[in-house]
Order: sequence, then structure tokens, then C-alpha cells
Amino acid sequence: MPASALTESVGTAVTTGAEALLAHRRDDGAFVFGAHHASPLNTAGALTALHFADPEGSAETIERGVTWLCENQRDDGGWAMRSVPTEPLTTALAAAALQLLAPRRAASAVRAARARFEELGGSAAVPEPAMTALIRQFHTFAGLTHEGAQRRLPLELLLFPGLSRRLLSLRLPIYASQALAQSAHRRRGPAGRALDRLARPRALAIVRDAYEREGATGGFSTDPWLTGLICLGLARSGQAPDLVSAAARWLRSAAGPDGSWDLMPLDVTWTNFATAALIEAGHADDPQLIGTREMLHRHQQPEPFDALGCPAGYWGFSSPRSWPMALETAEAGAILLRLPGGADDRHARAGLAWLTATQDAAGSWSLAVRNSKPGGFGPCPQMTAKVVGALLDSGAGADDPRVVRAVRWLVGRQRPDGSYEAMWYRGGTPGTAAALEALSRAGRTEEHHRAAARARDWLLRTRHPDGSWSTGERTGPVTTRRGTVEETAWALRGLLAAGLRPTDPVLAAAARWLVDAQRADGGWTPAPVNEYIRGCARYADDGIAAGLAVRALANYRSAEAAEAAEAAEAVEATRESGSRRETGMRETGTDETGPRETGPCESGPRESGPCESGPCESGPCEPSNRASGARETGLRETGMCETSPRETGIRASGIRETGTCASGARETGTHASGTDEGGRR
Repeated sequence: MPASALTESVGTAVTTGAEALLAHRRDDGAFVFGAHHASPLNTAGALTALHFADPEGSAETIERGVTWLCENQRDDGGWAMRSVPTEPLTTALAAAALQLLAPRRAASAVRAARARFEELGGSAAVPEPAMTALIRQFHTFAGLTHEGAQRRLPLELLLFPGLSRRLLSLRLPIYASQALAQSAHRRRGPAGRALDRLARPRALAIVRDAYEREGATGGFSTDPWLTGLICLGLARSGQAPDLVSAAARWLRSAAGPDGSWDLMPLDVTWTNFATAALIEAGHADDPQLIGTREMLHRHQQPEPFDALGCPAGYWGFSSPRSWPMALETAEAGAILLRLPGGADDRHARAGLAWLTATQDAAGSWSLAVRNSKPGGFGPCPQMTAKVVGALLDSGAGADDPRVVRAVRWLVGRQRPDGSYEAMWYRGGTPGTAAALEALSRAGRTEEHHRAAARARDWLLRTRHPDGSWSTGERTGPVTTRRGTVEETAWALRGLLAAGLRPTDPVLAAAARWLVDAQRADGGWTPAPVNEYIRGCARYADDGIAAGLAVRALANYRSAEAAEAAEAAEAVEATRESGSRRETGMRETGTDETGPRETGPCESGPRESGPCESGPCESGPCEPSNRASGARETGLRETGMCETSPRETGIRASGIRETGTCASGARETGTHASGTDEGGRR
């Protein structure tokens, strides 16, 4: 596709994509995608909870759920959400639920599921220890054999609020309810029983705080998974019967007509992705987004979450009472800042204040609780990079102490291959692209620029020949992976932020791939890149895919427009310079084609190479790297040579590589696209 045709196609894709996004806007200003996200994992959890909490009152609901699980078992014997490869955790819990609730009716389904679970690697294939323990627990309920002993959940841990928050983060209410259940069924000595008596009121207070702050609806963060686990623990503990009854009612009301339970609603998450894309596409002043801004205002939490030690001012992913999420808070705050009146938006300021208060001592951000334990809901590079972006959008400079500490942490958390992880998304592309953008915007030192260069090079190395990206599960032979809309969009934005020009073949191919992937309805087909339970349960989402694609293509279109304007200014400057030269020649009587008395070219390097009149007396003019996409100003600022294009077509604007020429050769003679300064990739 020629450059002019690509420009036109990108513009059309952005326009139709934006229209498709706006079609998903509800009257309350929220963007909602997909009427049904049926989750076998949530269905298994809810059914098991109802069996222990209220089996008689839930008999009809349980029957429909069992039927749905049986009818939606895959041919391979397992379960997962649509478009997601069969998952060990989901398969194990669904099998346990069927064995518990319908052992005769579902006997063949359970046998097939257990065989598939072992084929997938069994418990060893589940990377989260908490989920491995949950498999053991559900198998114990169902009378199924399992590996390993059920570990004890020390209820006394809750007697140390600060420690338990840092270790458990958002799992704290779940842990409290499950530990209460264990304390009711495990035998302990006199000292253990005394500790349980001391800790039991604290555990109940944690769960009740979460229950009451959500309006005592019975649901927890509008999430069937969280609600089911908390309901299950409380029901088995014999404690708080009012909470158990309310949670069971909520679960019954949340069941779909077909008998399944969905994922939690993602109103704020969907709205963030859609609105960020629409702003990039030029819709910041669209009257339809006035209601969206008001919706985000309503969903900001005006009260602290005392059980977690979180101050007020955050956003969650769903309802106006959802649990704190640093990622959603950063994204919502950045959006409000970019909407009309954003500089004076008190909600944006409150969100930034919450982020400031919850920054980890090391400079990173964890999901909700400051200084959370690494892993699980602990420090996340992608989340930290997103917060850096929000702070910069608010007017903070690269020398702001919050930004300085965050960037220093990002540099230290880079993997040896140059990539970064992301808590809520699979593979290395989302974290690496976000970190590259943050380092490109806020990097100040040589170390920062080297980290950015390594992240950039990792993205370039992992690109597929067709121009797309995907570093998740393989879908074919070992040598091939199918590109995804989400990862390609992340990579495109990250590389644009790093300074690559839209004319660079790498970026043009990515934009072309996204354009070609757009559906006739203006949307894009999602891939299972989103983590529901980290490393254990994933989902594909239309709203996230469409929002990322529109935003990346709109960003690409803006970069094209900026480059065209820059080229037009350069032409005009050259024309004016030529006019002045001609006037000067006439005034002095100098022949335009004759030799210059001053030697060097007066107007600097020409785009086509050296001066037409031959070498200057002071040395050759610097040829332009326009053909390779190198920015002259960026190379001068970083001290990189301007004499030849890099083989990869990368420009180095904004990223410093000490002693590196734009041609890709280092002073040591090593090619820059193959090794870093120490000779390693």
C-alpha cells in the first residue's frame, strides 16, 4: 500500500473506529462492550458457594448452572472463556463443582476434565500459589484426590494490619473469610485456639467493612468471583449469617438466564479505553463526552477503604463502589486532564493526590496497597509507567521527585532482554511499550536512555514479519505466532513515543496491519491478552481491543500530520533562504553559479546530500537521514552520528545510546542492533 493510500486508510479506520466506539456509549456516559462475558471459572465458584450458603433456596439456580457447565465443556475436556485456550485452573474448579453438585449426572464430564487437567500439567501449571491451594480446597470439598496437603491460613496474621495488607492487598477480605472457615474446621492446640479467638473479630471486621462500604448489597466489587469466595468462606465458618444470606441473594441475582455467571462489569475500564481513544482521534470537545466526564466523576471513590488502608480519591474497574485500582486511577486521571477544563478538574487532582499517597517507597506503584509484596498485586512496571504518564500530563516535570523515583525503579526492573512485565496483560509487549513511552518522556540520564534503547530494540526484535506483535501463547507451529490487535497497538504507540517516524517501514507496516484487521462494523476482534487472575485465567475483550487500535492509529495519524507540517516548514525555510541568497548575490554582483567566497554552505545540509557546487572548504556538508527516518535534531542532542541510516530503519530521536552512530555501529565496532554496550542482547 503506497504511503498516500496508507494515510487515507488510517484516517478512514480512525473515523469509523471512533464512530463504532461512540455507538457503545450508554446514556449515563459509560462505554459498555459485550452483553455477555460468560465465565466457567466464575460459574464454578458461584455454584460451590451457593451449595454451602443456601442449597435449598438456590436449587433452581444451581441446576441451571450445572447444565450450563456440562453443555459448555470443550471437546478436549476443559473449560475457559471464549477465545481463550483451555486453562488448568478453570478446568480443575469446574470439574470439582460438577463432582460436588451432580456426581452421577456429570461423571463422564468430570473424568474428561480431570484427564485434561493432567495433560495441561496439573497443579504445577498454575503459577499462583493461592490458586493452587484453591484447587486443593475445591477438590477436598468434592472428594477428589489432589497433590499436596492443604496449607493453613493463619488467622492470627490479621492481628497485624499493616503486614497483612502488604502481603495480601486486595485478597485481604477473601483471606479473612477463608481463614475463618479453616479456624472452624481445623483442630488446634490451646495456644492456637486462643489466637483464633483474638483474630476472629478482626477478620469479621475486614469483611464487614468491605460489605458495608458497597451499600450492603451482598456483592463484593460487583465481581461474582470475589463474592463467591467470600460467601463460601463465611458460610463454612458459621460466622456472619446476615452477610452469607446477602451474598447468596446477590449471586442468584447475578446469574445469567442461561445459568452462567459473567465476569465483573468493567464500566470504568471500558470507558477509560474508549475515551482515551476518542480524545486522540480528535473528539475531546465532543458534547457526548460531557456525560462521560460526569460518569467518571461519579465513579471516583469519595470515602477511604479502611480495611485496606487506602485513602479516598481512587477509581476501581466497575461500579461506583468498586475496589481501588492504581491503573484505572492513573488512566481516569489522565483522561480528565485532557478533556475541556481538565486543568481545573478537582477529581483529576484528587486522583493524582491518591496516586502520590500510594507510591511505593521504592518509587513504583502496586495495585492498591502501598508497598505491597512483589508478585500478586505488588509493584508493576506497566502500572508505574502509566502513573508517570499521568503525572507528566498534569504538568509535573521529569525532575519531579515522584517521577524521578519511578523512572529509577523502572530502569532497575528491566529484564535482561530489555522487556518489562505487565500485571494485567500477558506477554512482554504491553509492559515494554508503556515503559518505553515513560522513559522516552521522562528519561534524563544516560542510564535512562540506555534502558529506553533496550526496550525499543526488544519491541523491534519481537515484531512479526507481517508487521504485527504477539508474545503470548503460540497458536501454531513453534516458529509462528498470530499477531494481536492489542499488542500491535501497544507496540506502535510505544515506538512512536520513542521517536520513530511514521514513515519508518516498521511503523507503516504496523499501521497497515491494524487497518487491515478492522472489521466491517468498525471494531476489531480481540485476543485473550487480558489477565483476570494473573497467569491463571484470561479473557478477550472487544472494548479494550477497539480502544487500543483507534488510539494507536490516531496517534500514528497525528505523527504523520506533524511530520508533514515539519516538512512544509523546512521547504518554506529553504525557499526563504534561497530568496535571501539571490537578493544578496544581486546586490554584490556575484554570479549565482559561481564559487562561494565564504566556503561552507550557508543554509546547512540539503536533503539530497552534499552541496550542488561541490565540497565546502570547511569540509563536507552533513547529509540528511530523511530516507532512514532519522531526526537530525534528536541525533545532535544525543551525540549520535548523523551520517548514515540504521539498517533497521530506526531513528534515535529522544533515546541516547552512548557512542552509538545512527548507522548502528558502536565505537567498539559492534553493530547496535545486535548487542548492548556489554555485548549482550
